[in-house]
Amino acid sequence: MIHTVVTPVHLPAGIAGPEPMDFDVRCFLVPHATGVTLVDTGLPHTVASIAEQLAGLGAGWSDVTDVVLTHHHPDHTGGLPAVTGLAPQATVWAGAGDAFPVPAGPARDGATIRGLRVVATPGHTAGHLSLLSTDDGVLLIGDLAGTDGGGLVRAPAAFTADPAEAERSLRAVSRLDFADLFPSHGAPADAQALRELLDRR
Repeated sequence: MIHTVVTPVHLPAGIAGPEPMDFDVRCFLVPHATGVTLVDTGLPHTVASIAEQLAGLGAGWSDVTDVVLTHHHPDHTGGLPAVTGLAPQATVWAGAGDAFPVPAGPARDGATIRGLRVVATPGHTAGHLSLLSTDDGVLLIGDLAGTDGGGLVRAPAAFTADPAEAERSLRAVSRLDFADLFPSHGAPADAQALRELLDRR
């Protein structure tokens, strides 16, 4: 079962546009046979919430075997220096097309990390990746799409390096075999919601 850590974010007007923005950023704990994988680290103050979720699983930082980063944006990696300090034994993985504040091993398309299959989904960033948990039928989609107002939406173009490439990645993941979709911003959706999003363009 995948466990979600949610961090609310408020951006005042002028930071990301003329209007203030309220959203959440999510990272995920994925238990496996010998420990826990952490997907993304959120913002610096997310680390305390990750620790609370680990404790709720009967685990601690010493149980974190792997940290997989969907992409390099700071709302997904702000907690990374603290996490690697608390879990120095954990292996950090990420897409080779992105740069990170700590060394990360290449998470190559098609590779499996503790039961999570790496799916290269460039566009939002050059090295953006998604992760398919085949045991759960869940696709962790990072910032390839998010939910807003109860529906699935594309990532904002202002924060997407290559919108055309991101669209190709969205269409590619829509052909994968999964039931549920967990974005890094907003509530979970399902495979049908992704098909409906693609039909709207």
